[in-house]
Amino acid sequence: MKYKVIEYMSDIQEEQTGTCEVCFGTAMVENGSITVEDENGKATEISLTWWSWGDYFTIYIDNVVDFSAWLQERDVEPIDDVDEWSWLNKLVIDYCEEME
Repeated sequence: MKYKVIEYMSDIQEEQTGTCEVCFGTAMVENGSITVEDENGKATEISLTWWSWGDYFTIYIDNVVDFSAWLQERDVEPIDDVDEWSWLNKLVIDYCEEME
């Protein structure tokens, strides 16, 4: 399936990390999102950060315009409604590897 980026929203904020007094801290976290649209016109908004037990996992896209152009040329697996973040993360990893 073909996809294109139709919206990107950046929202960097300082967030608390850790789950106990010993490991509490803060980090700058990208709380934004990216919206992709498939070839059928279905739009999906995907959070750029996933939180798990006090840790933040963030997808960083250095150049959203280049990533969008790269994505439009690919035929990729449809988005998994259960794990949209991992779907996008894998694509961004593939993109970064090709750009090296």
